[in-house]
Order: sequence, then C-alpha cells, then structure tokens
Amino acid sequence: MPSLRTEAEPLGARIRRLRKARGLTQRELAEPRYDRGFLAKVESGSRVPSDDVLAHLAHRLGLTADELRYGRPPGAAEELTGALETAYRELQQGGLDAAEREFARIERLAAAYRLPEVQCHARFYLGEVQWQRYDIPSAAKGFAHAMELAETASPRLRAMIVNRVAACRALSGDLGASVALVETALAQLRAAAPVDPDAELALVTALIHPLIEMGALRRARRAAEEGRRALASAHRKDISARYHRQAAQLWQAIGLVDRAEKDLSRALRLFTSIGYDRDAARSRWARGFLWRRLGKLDDAHAELLLARDLLAKAGSREGVLGATIELADVRRRQGALDEAAALAEGIRPLLDRSPDIEARAEVLRLLGLIARARGDLPEATALLEEAATAQEKSELRGALVATSLHLGDTLRARGLLDEAAAAYRRGVRAAAMSDSGPPD
Repeated sequence: MPSLRTEAEPLGARIRRLRKARGLTQRELAEPRYDRGFLAKVESGSRVPSDDVLAHLAHRLGLTADELRYGRPPGAAEELTGALETAYRELQQGGLDAAEREFARIERLAAAYRLPEVQCHARFYLGEVQWQRYDIPSAAKGFAHAMELAETASPRLRAMIVNRVAACRALSGDLGASVALVETALAQLRAAAPVDPDAELALVTALIHPLIEMGALRRARRAAEEGRRALASAHRKDISARYHRQAAQLWQAIGLVDRAEKDLSRALRLFTSIGYDRDAARSRWARGFLWRRLGKLDDAHAELLLARDLLAKAGSREGVLGATIELADVRRRQGALDEAAALAEGIRPLLDRSPDIEARAEVLRLLGLIARARGDLPEATALLEEAATAQEKSELRGALVATSLHLGDTLRARGLLDEAAAAYRRGVRAAAMSDSGPPD
C-alpha cells in the first residue's frame, strides 16, 4: 500500500531518485529530446520542466506524467480504492474507529497524489462513520465536504453523496428540501446520456422514504417502479440491495405485502453476500416492522430483538434506535406496558442530542399510547399533541394522520369533544394534502 511521505519531495529530487533507482545516467534519461545539462538543471530545481518535458521523462521512467508530477506510485488509485472498500466492510461490521483512521489516511494520500475522486470517496465514507454513530450534524458536514469534490467523481459516487445529504435533511425535518435535492440531481443525471444505472437507482431509492413520510404514495410508487427498471441494468449489489429494502417500505404502505416480503428477503441476501452486516441487520429491522404491521407480534418481537443486537454489534446507533422504537411498540401491543415504556424512555436521551424529528415524534406518540393504555389520559394528550405538532411542522403527513386520530380518540374519552373534533380535522387536512390515508 502506498504510504504518505513525511515531507513533500521536490519534483527535481524525485526525478533524480527515480532515475538512479532505474540505473540510468542523466544523458540516458534525457536523450534523445534533451541533453544532460538540461536534465541536471531540472533535477537541481533551477529549471521547471514543461508538460512536454515531464511527459518525455515519465515515459522514459515507465510512469504517467501525473505519477511523476505528484510522486504517485503506479496503480495508486486502484489500490486506494480497494483499501476504501475493505475499510467500509470493516465499518459495516462494527470497526468504526479503525475504519475512520483508514478513511482519513486514504483521504490524505489521495490529496497528496492529486486523486480527487478517491479523495471524494474517502470523505464520503468519513461521513458514513458519523452517520453510523448517529451524529447527524457531523455526518451532514462530512457529506458536504465530499460534495465539494463531487464534480470530479463518478455519477455513481455523486448519487451516493446526494442520497446521504438528502437523508440528513429529511431526518432534520426538511422533507421538501430532501426531495427537491434528489429530483434535481436525477434530472441532471438523465439529461447527460448515457445514464449510469447505478447512479439512477441510488437516486430514485433516495426519493422513496421522504415521499412516503410526506404522504405522497403515488409519487413514491412512481419512484419505486422507476427503480425496478433501473435495477435490471445496475451492477452494484449494495445499491441494488438498498433499493429492495426501501421499496419494501412502499409496498407494505400500499398493501402489497408479498412484494414487500420478497424485496426484504432479496435485500438481506445481497447484503449478507458482500459482508455488509449493518445493512443486513437493517433489513431485519425492516422485516420486523413489516411483521408488526401485519399483527405477527411474536415473529416481529424475535426479529427486532435480533436486529437490535446485530445493529449494536455493528456500532449502528441509528439502527439500534429505530429497532428499539419498533420493539417498544410491539411490546405495547403485547400488553407489556412497563417494558415498552422502559424501552422508549431509554432512547430519549439519544434523541435529545439528535435533530431526528421523525424518530423523536414517533417516540412521543408511542409514549402517549402507553399513557392512554395505563389510563393517564392527560399525559397521553400532552404527549400526542407534542408528537402531532412536530409531525405537522416537518410535513410528516402520513404519521400526522395517525397521531391526530389517536389524539382525537383520547380527547373524546376525556369528554373534550370540541378539542377532539379539532384533532380529527387536523388529521383530515393532513390526509387531504397527501394521496394516502392513515399509515397505521
């Protein structure tokens, strides 16, 4: 593996070192186009070589001009890219600190060797480390840092960066901006034929979740169907697997349960085959969510327990949080209210340090439903109102419809009929602004 020099090596000194390593005299390297005296000035640093001179010397030394200019070892881009992928698998398997050190090392090397695409990729993966730690502000900064070099990157890498930037915006409650960012990137990609199928698949995948949360199920379905067409030409297993996992959320939301189960099975199989343990565990979390929605509570409980443990092993705080929310809801439905409350309360400190409005509102709604089941209707009202306010502010219309229904029922049980009617109207307005009914 190439290693970074502790001090920058002057170009002339590099030419002299490489010439001597190959056993060449100055005359042998310089001729037939240049003479020994000219090369001596280049090596001493008193003469700056032109591009033509560099091309000649590089050819004689068996290098490319950029390899000679930047001291880049032959094959450095390929080696560093391979090292990035190895470190990313380590990240997926829980080695966050080691992966972060390797990504940082590669980022420095790529900068020194003037390999902007490799540098961009390393920056992207540094953002992924923060995402896995559930430090969304730091992750957003990392992805923005990668975006600075996105023009030098492949369409696939640019699409992956946009995917994550959009996810950060969605988690922070700006679903509209998330969708707009992806749709703009998708239009630009399609305008520059030929279209990279992996890039297109990564972008349409990024549209599905925010559109579902906005209640725009028809638009989400169009994105999922576009993804299925791109899938036929896609090459990357990880991008294909992420599409399958995300599409499953759409299929279950519109009642196509068998299709959702098949897509989740495909996602789990693909992630497992490439050693992406974190994403495989997230697929199990998604399957537990589906089974909970279907009323298969025992199966959901077992799957979510396994997903949570695997996500913890992989160091995915964001995944542990999501699986725990679903696990708490399963236990609530099973009547284990104390356990459900303990699970939900246990993750609130993590949410308090995060801008993840969707998850925070979901925990508030869950705690409100637990309070209602315990007979504490005033506490249930306060928690459900807080959840509904957060969902309304963030355009989480599908979730708002369900929360408004729960809030209205709670207020009606307290005899507060005018307030209950207002809560129901709030849900009706949210449903009218979407193309779906209640998600739950």
